[in-house]
Amino acid sequence: MYSWIADKAAGLNITASRMDADSNDLATSGFGNCLTRDGQGQPTANLPMATFRHTGVGNAANRTDYAALNQAQDGLIGWTIAGGSADALTATFTPGRGTPSDGALYSVRVAAPNATPTPTFAPDGQTARTITKSGGGALVPGDIPGNLAEIILRYNNANTRYELLNPVNTGLITTGAVMLTVATLAPTGWLMFDDGTFGSAASGSSNSNSALNQALFTLMFNNLSDTAAPILTSTGSGTTRAGQGTAAAAWAANCRMTLPKTLGRALGVAGAGSGLTSRALGSITGAESVTLGTGNLPPYTPQGTNGSISVTSTRSDIMLTPTSSTTGGGGFGINYAGASGAVTSTGSGPTFTGTAQGGTSVPFGIMQPTTWFNVMIRQ
Repeated sequence: MYSWIADKAAGLNITASRMDADSNDLATSGFGNCLTRDGQGQPTANLPMATFRHTGVGNAANRTDYAALNQAQDGLIGWTIAGGSADALTATFTPGRGTPSDGALYSVRVAAPNATPTPTFAPDGQTARTITKSGGGALVPGDIPGNLAEIILRYNNANTRYELLNPVNTGLITTGAVMLTVATLAPTGWLMFDDGTFGSAASGSSNSNSALNQALFTLMFNNLSDTAAPILTSTGSGTTRAGQGTAAAAWAANCRMTLPKTLGRALGVAGAGSGLTSRALGSITGAESVTLGTGNLPPYTPQGTNGSISVTSTRSDIMLTPTSSTTGGGGFGINYAGASGAVTSTGSGPTFTGTAQGGTSVPFGIMQPTTWFNVMIRQ
């Protein structure tokens, strides 16, 4: 502000007023425009870095902090391990996310699969909102797979919901879908066909006891017959669909649903094909072998050779009685007493010699060439 050299040349002495003005200028225009390392100064405009970097920065702890590169690379800013329960997920993010913004992404690791179609998510203490599929479709049990699986949620502010971007069930494979496999254990969301039973957690079934089974239980209750998929009580006693009334009532009573028999059987398509016998969904038919009966045999004419007939006849009541004679060479008359008597014949009949026919009625196989797999059904 002032030039001490110019003041000396002009014969001006140092005065308090001139010194204060200089000092104030240093404070205002000098130190006041500096960013100090103890955080006293604050910028009043954007700071161009001229290709230089801030180095050695710490991880962001608040939403207004800039993130260290390692946080961005590791993807930890929007990820955490979920808390709460399988159908009421919570999450605490670092830094906290606050009120969810429209389109915000949340990545969490979950421990258990959803058991209902309407699980909820509440991040950082915010209001719990329903989790749906993209577009708002309801989840099916097991769409959130659990077993420490990673899920991705996007907040839809217009509909106040979180949409699950990576459900197990993408819509192509729905409840009741059947799949061949060489696996011996079913993954989450599937049951192995083992001719056993399944039901709720308290059903005492042989295959699966889980809330995840409700959708499949309902489907089979409504679409299959008591013959194709019998229903048992939770104690194993027989019951019927009519006796239970509805699928919801049977489920609430912890009934067991029997899987249609598949072990060792070929799978066919139900319905009434043109010119074929109508087949009910879940019904079973057929056998591995069959024994033919007389009615299954074609008609045939036996062939053979007849022998000759030999007959011998006798008559025992014929008598010769002379009626006249002469010593001169005259003739004799013969009377046949009992001329009307019977003749007795004896002999042997013809002999028929034929070719051996038939067999021993041993059942014969009718199984087609087959490759065997395990079968799973979607819950």
